[in-house]
Amino acid sequence: MTTMTQLFKRTGLLIGLNLKRDRKKLLIWILVLAGLFASIAAKFDGIYGTQSAIDTIVKTLKTPAMVSLFGAFTAKAPYNTAKIFATEMVVFMAIVMVIMNIMLAVGTTRGDEDDGLLELVRAHAVGRLAPLLAGIVELTGVNLVIGVLFGLGLQVAKMPGADTTGNWLVAVGLAALGWFFGMLTLALAQLADNASGATMLSYAIFGIMYIARMSTDVSNPDLTWWVPFGWIEKMSVYQRNDWLPVGCFLLLGLVFLGLAAILNSRRDLGAGWLATRQGRQQASPWLRGPGSLLWRQSRGVLLAWVIGNVALGASYGSIFNTIGDLAKSNPMIKKLLGASALAAANRVIVKNFIAILAIVIVVVALIPAVQLMLKLVSDENKGYLHQVYATATSRWAVWASYTGWALVSGLGVFLAGLVGMYVTGRTMMTQPIQWITYWHVFLAYAPAMLLMIAVTSWLASWVPKWRYLAWAWVCYGFFSLYLGSLIDLPKWAKQLTPLGWVNKVPMKAIDWPTNWWLLGLTVLVLAIASIGYRRRDLAQ
Repeated sequence: MTTMTQLFKRTGLLIGLNLKRDRKKLLIWILVLAGLFASIAAKFDGIYGTQSAIDTIVKTLKTPAMVSLFGAFTAKAPYNTAKIFATEMVVFMAIVMVIMNIMLAVGTTRGDEDDGLLELVRAHAVGRLAPLLAGIVELTGVNLVIGVLFGLGLQVAKMPGADTTGNWLVAVGLAALGWFFGMLTLALAQLADNASGATMLSYAIFGIMYIARMSTDVSNPDLTWWVPFGWIEKMSVYQRNDWLPVGCFLLLGLVFLGLAAILNSRRDLGAGWLATRQGRQQASPWLRGPGSLLWRQSRGVLLAWVIGNVALGASYGSIFNTIGDLAKSNPMIKKLLGASALAAANRVIVKNFIAILAIVIVVVALIPAVQLMLKLVSDENKGYLHQVYATATSRWAVWASYTGWALVSGLGVFLAGLVGMYVTGRTMMTQPIQWITYWHVFLAYAPAMLLMIAVTSWLASWVPKWRYLAWAWVCYGFFSLYLGSLIDLPKWAKQLTPLGWVNKVPMKAIDWPTNWWLLGLTVLVLAIASIGYRRRDLAQ
């Protein structure tokens, strides 16, 4: 038996076990992504089927605000439905593919190690690299299946202007990008020594790439070639149909795959190349209850989310001067309006941009809040809370600790993003937007955020097996408001999440009656959640 064979022994068995364990999760991802992509493609002809509608959206997509969200508009005339679809959907679906692959890659590596499952597996006659290879095969398979379904969906949709090569280029490109980020995350999972650290590193790198992609697209799209995430825009779909970015994704993915294998083979089980700093030998006097314990465990991750959202907000604020400069795009406007009227018009444009970006910053803030709330169930399943309950600690105190920190962290990360936007915008603009505008955005979205976190608490308390529906709700909120107006989503569909009830602040005034009933509903849901957690058994 060769050494190589020994390294990968029982890989097939582990692949089967992984697929059996993750089948529901994988099926949900596949059906949701493929169904969403195909349904939007089928709907596009009805939205942008006329030349007047196409010409109108082309003008919108060329504005700096839309470029920062969807990428540079590089399509050449004559414009058609398929070119509009590629511009609006590729970057959005790429974001979702990245998130899916990060979650799956961390779960199948560091997640299994943190739960102690990999230790049990390695106690048997299993090759050292077999668990990693099983994870690689799982990620490769799910991206391949999704890519095939994307391509078939586009073929069936038959959008005007689409061609078979372009359809499969979009499908394969998104699958290749997702696979690349999966391999990148596997390599990062060898550096960190826990699942939280691996997740934080992966999202940090993705965030840097996203910000760099946005900045280069607005300033100089040619520089986006230096950003791997930006390669997805360079395929020139339904025009030149350039396959070079797909090859770049696959090549760089293979590099990180090899790096992951090398790092994995040279580290101990449960260890990482970036070791967590050891704590104190004796607990701090402040560490007296579940609330302070949870803060001690999560403060690093929460701090990273705060810094990340500040950076995201700052990156958006850095282009306010470009977005709100009508004279630069059309010098005649300054002569027609005059200096004061031009400044007022520029401020309106920036405020409209802030209203669009607010949903991005809100959803980013909801991620750590939902993670922290769902940690209540995962800590139960790992047996951590059994040790807490062995002390004189009540169920209500534990539930209140997790729920309270989730609420505080969500609001804190959201506020941090607005602060970053305000500080950078104030630096870049000659007549900056005042802080009161950002504060109104915070007040408008805070009740909706709190209600979504409260519903997550209810899921964790009453139906913990269905707790992951909270992620589906957050993703739907992002989708419905990020793309809702562009795909002509009806108002009732947007209002299936609390975020859809918020006025377009700061372009519009805060809807205080809506805010109050959202807050009232939040209190009611939290009360019901607390009752459910105190009544149910642990680790359901």
